[in-house]
Amino acid sequence: MVRIGVSEGWGSEIRSSLGKSLQNRFKAFLSGIGVTMLLQSSSATALLISSFSGQGMLTTATALAVLLGADVGTTLVAQILTFDLSALSPVLIGLGVAFFTYSPGGRTRDFGRVLLGVGLMLLALRLIVEASLPMRESDIVQQIFVALGEDLVLAVIFAAIVAWMSHSSLATVLLVITLASTHALDLTVAFAFVLGANVGGAIPPCIATLGARRAARQPPLGNLLFRVTGVIIALPFIGMIAHTLSPLDVGNSRQIANFHMLFNVGLVLLFFPLIDRMDALTRRILPKDVAVDDELKPRPLDRGAFETPLVALVNAEREVLRMGEVVERMLRNAFVALKKNDAVLARRSREMDQLVNEFYDSIKSYLTALARESLGAKESQRCTEILSFATNLEHVGDIISDDLIHNILLKKLETRSKMSLQDREDLNNLYQPVLQAFQMSLNVFTSGDLSMARQLLAHKYKFIKRERKAVMNHLQKIRDESTYDSQLSALQLDVIRDLKRINSHLTAVAYPILDAAGQLRSRLRRDKEKEKAALASGADEAHESSSRG
Repeated sequence: MVRIGVSEGWGSEIRSSLGKSLQNRFKAFLSGIGVTMLLQSSSATALLISSFSGQGMLTTATALAVLLGADVGTTLVAQILTFDLSALSPVLIGLGVAFFTYSPGGRTRDFGRVLLGVGLMLLALRLIVEASLPMRESDIVQQIFVALGEDLVLAVIFAAIVAWMSHSSLATVLLVITLASTHALDLTVAFAFVLGANVGGAIPPCIATLGARRAARQPPLGNLLFRVTGVIIALPFIGMIAHTLSPLDVGNSRQIANFHMLFNVGLVLLFFPLIDRMDALTRRILPKDVAVDDELKPRPLDRGAFETPLVALVNAEREVLRMGEVVERMLRNAFVALKKNDAVLARRSREMDQLVNEFYDSIKSYLTALARESLGAKESQRCTEILSFATNLEHVGDIISDDLIHNILLKKLETRSKMSLQDREDLNNLYQPVLQAFQMSLNVFTSGDLSMARQLLAHKYKFIKRERKAVMNHLQKIRDESTYDSQLSALQLDVIRDLKRINSHLTAVAYPILDAAGQLRSRLRRDKEKEKAALASGADEAHESSSRG
C-alpha cells in the first residue's frame, strides 16, 4: 500500500528526479537510497532502472550505482521499523482511513494510503511476535534452527529462497528481526538469514528482465553478483561478528538491523570503485543481443510488475517505443522501395505489419489486465494514453501496409512507371517532415512535455501547408500535360493522402497534453484560421498559375 500510494501520488516526480540525477554516479547512488525508501522496495527500483538502461537513457555503470544506493535504502527502512513504534499503529491506521475515505482524491487520498500502509506494517510486526509463540515453543522448529546454525550455508540458501518467494528482502529481514527479538533465533543464524535475504531480494529483478535486451539485464545481474560476492566474503566471519556484537548493550533486533546496514554499506565501500569492472564482467557473461530482425519481435511483458503500477507502465511504454521503431522502419523501407523500384523490399516491409499487430495485441492485453488492478487517477490516465498511442501506431502500420505499399506495388512497380523529378521532390518534401514527426511524437509520448507538444502541433500545421502546395502543384501539372500518366497521378495523390493520415495519427499524442493544460481549444482555433489562410493562399496561387497558362 505504501508503494502504490507513493507511486500514484508522486510517481512522475520520482521518475523525473531519478532521471535528472543519473548524470553523476554519486547523485545516482543517493537517488537510489531516496527512491527505495519511498517505494519500500529495492526490487521496484531495480525494475525502473533496468527499464531506463534498456532504453539507453543511462549507462550500466550508473545503473549499478543506483542499485547500490537502493540496497542501502532498504536497510534504513529496516532501521526505522525496528524501533518500538507499535503505539503509533492505531493512530496511523485511523488517520490513513480518514484521509483515504473522506478526501476528494488526488495526493491527499494517496497520502492516506501511505499512512494506512505504514500503520498496518507496524501492526503486522506486533502480530508476528504474538502469532509465532507456538513456533518458538515447538521442539521441531528449534531443532531446525539449531541444524541451520550448524550449516550456515544452508541457512543462507533457506533465507534466499524465502526472500525470492516473497519478492522482498525487507520483509524477510523484518521477519528475522521479529523472531530474533523473542530469542527464538540465535544471533549467528539470524545474521546468516540476513545475508540470504540480501541475495534472494536481488533475484526477482534478474528473472523479470530475462527477455529484455542485454543493457536492461546487466544492472540486476551486476547487483546480484555484488551481493553474492559480499555474502561469500562475510559468511566465514559471521560467527566472529556475532561474538563481537553480542556483548554490546543492544537488543537482538537492533543488532540485526545494524548488521544488515553495515553489510550493505560495506558493499558500497568495496564495490563502488569497481562498478566499471562489473559493467565489463556482466557484458561478457550475458549473450549479445540477437539479430535485428529477432530483436524487433515483441517480448513478454512482466505481469508480476502489476503490484507496482509505475513499473508496469514503464514496461508498457518501453514496448510501445519498440513498436514505434518497427513502424518507422516500415515507412523508411516503403520510400526506399518507391525510389529504387525495389519490389522485394516493399513486400518485406508489408510483412512487418504482422509484427506490428503482434506488438499491439500484446500491449493491449497487458494494459487491459493492468486496468483491472487498483489504479489511481494518474495511473489510469497514463494507461489510456499509452494504449491510445499504441492504437495510433497500429493504424499507421495499416496505412503503410494496406495503402502506401499496396499502391507502390500495384501502380508503380508492376507498371514500371517512372516518376518525374518534380513529383519525387514533392513527395520527399512531405516524407521528411513525417519522419521528423515520428521522432517528435515518440519524445512527446515519453516526456509528456507541454512545450514539445506545442511544437508537434505547430509541425502539423507546417505539414498541412506543404501538403496543400504539393496537391496544387500536381493538379497544375495534370492541366499542363495532357499526356500525363494517370497511374502515376493516382499514385502521387494516394501517397500524399497516406502521408497526411500518418502525420495526423502521430500528432494525436499531443492533444491530451495540450487539453490538460487548457491550450487545446485556443490552439486548434488558431490552427484552423491558419489552415483556411493557407488554403486560400494555395487557391490564389493556382488561379494565378492557371491565368498565366
